[in-house]
Amino acid sequence: MKIEFVPIDFTNINDCAIIAKWSNDPEINYLITPNFHQFPLANFTPEYVSQSNLFVKYKKYAFFILVNNYIIGDINIIDNPDFLYKHNSNSCWLGITIGEKNYRGLGIGKQAMMFIEQYARTLGFTRLELGVFEFNKKAIKFYKNLGYNQIGVVPKFTFYNGKWYDDLRFEKYL
Repeated sequence: MKIEFVPIDFTNINDCAIIAKWSNDPEINYLITPNFHQFPLANFTPEYVSQSNLFVKYKKYAFFILVNNYIIGDINIIDNPDFLYKHNSNSCWLGITIGEKNYRGLGIGKQAMMFIEQYARTLGFTRLELGVFEFNKKAIKFYKNLGYNQIGVVPKFTFYNGKWYDDLRFEKYL
């Protein structure tokens, strides 16, 4: 299995359509997008994905995850955003999605995390932070196994299945 990481071009509507597809997938959208309201998540359009990533106040480094030249997910870091739980000028926020169901649980996420951690180091970051919804037990175990430690909780962060859930914040020093 050949795994590669290719920069995402947010000016390319086809790249954005792939991300929109995963963001609208009812099997995973509740895992990757917080719901701040007590009604269903809004649909993402490719245009929305493009605009929301091109016109931001933080530098974002985003990559598609390819397996045998097929795009199966994405991984990204954001340079020191103000929504970090623990502020440190050498910190970045991490996000990962394995959007294609048949590629989950194969170790690809672990390789993607190793890639983005090394990439973050080359940019001078010394700390990664991420958030995971408390009901996402599989992801919590995954991050802990990779050496991420819980540092805090953002209470009642996302609405899912008729209930509010916390966002657990994790960090790892590089």
